[in-house]
Amino acid sequence: MGRGIFIPYGVGHGADGLRCPADSGARGSPPPDAPRTTSLMFAGSLATNAARGAWVHAMRRVGEPACRLLLFDKGGRKKRFDAASIEAALRASSFSLQMRGHVGPRKAIFDSIRCGALPLLASERTPLPFSDEIPYADFALRVSERANATRVLAALGRFDAQRLGEMRAAMARAAHTLDCGPRGGMADAVMARFVKVADRLVSSVPATTVTPAPLLPY
Repeated sequence: MGRGIFIPYGVGHGADGLRCPADSGARGSPPPDAPRTTSLMFAGSLATNAARGAWVHAMRRVGEPACRLLLFDKGGRKKRFDAASIEAALRASSFSLQMRGHVGPRKAIFDSIRCGALPLLASERTPLPFSDEIPYADFALRVSERANATRVLAALGRFDAQRLGEMRAAMARAAHTLDCGPRGGMADAVMARFVKVADRLVSSVPATTVTPAPLLPY
């Protein structure tokens, strides 16, 4: 999907605003060397994906401040996401756990990028937009959904400050392309993708083909 027409939620864009603080864009992402008090955070519902349980259990064993959990029970009292709490947790964490949900890429991935928390993708299949142009490997980690969560948590603790800073700097460079705000680069990236697809389609048409209308001059 990363090589086709694929439009994600985008950094800083929410369908209903519940999980995307309206004023975050004005402040921008924290600097790459900003101090972080938490190693890993996760926000979501256990009901969405049964595999999340093992990760949450491991994070609970470690406890705060190393791990920060914001859990939501769709059948209970806390059904809505508190945007301010999620933003604060992302800005205070080195990594954010991203697991498979109802759609391909979770919107939380883009909120994480925006707030400077490096995405830890516990999924073998989650697609990432513009993956042929954005070097996700420079700032995002991917492990199996069924990976040993305790071992992964221990590995995260071995990242030194210099490497974390380099990864956050790479993520900050990619964030512009994924930002669909008025000053972001999402619109240009989407149009460039349409042009690439159009070029492939035009080049696949035999030269002798008669078209009913002139082709657009891409």
